[in-house]
This record gives sequence, structure tokens and C-alpha cells, in this order.
Amino acid sequence: MAADNKQAQNDKPKKRGRVKETFAELKKVTWPTFGKTMKQTGAVFVVTIFFLVILLVMDQLLGLAHRQLIKGLTAPAEEAVRAFAYSVKNAAHSLFSGVSALPLRI
Repeated sequence: MAADNKQAQNDKPKKRGRVKETFAELKKVTWPTFGKTMKQTGAVFVVTIFFLVILLVMDQLLGLAHRQLIKGLTAPAEEAVRAFAYSVKNAAHSLFSGVSALPLRI
């Protein structure tokens, strides 16, 4: 118990020293003026808006490319399915509607 009290007493001066050092460092800091802060804030806004526009344009272009790619991949498949269904329909129609449509040789 006595060792704990001694340790706590030794820590207090160290903590006080750190606090004094912190305030001493804060006195050395040179803070920017209001005008400089506003200029830097404006520069951040300009750069942010510039990259926002670039990202929006890239997003639109990539979205357009994606839509064209999907359209290109699905259109031939749909066309092939339609052509196949049309040929099956015609074959079934000629099979069941009458023999005269089929070229039969006996």
C-alpha cells in the first residue's frame, strides 16, 4: 500500500510537467489569419467540386458503356430466341395444318 502511494506521488510531477510542456508548445504555434483560412477553405471547395464533376462524368460514361454492353449482349440472344421460336412455330404449323405444305415424295 505504501509503495502504491509513493508511485502515485511520483506520477503527479510527471503529469504536471507534461501539461506545462503542452501549453508551452501551444504558445509557439502560429495560427493562420482569417483571410488565409478563408482562402484555403475556398481552395478545398474548388478542388472538391472539380473532382466531383470528374467523378460524375466518369460515372455517366461508364453507365452508358455498361448499358450499351448489356444491350449488345441481350439483343442477339433475344433475336436468336425469336428466330428459333418462329422456325419451330412454322414447322409445327406445316406439320399439323396439312400435308400439302410439306414436300413429301412417295
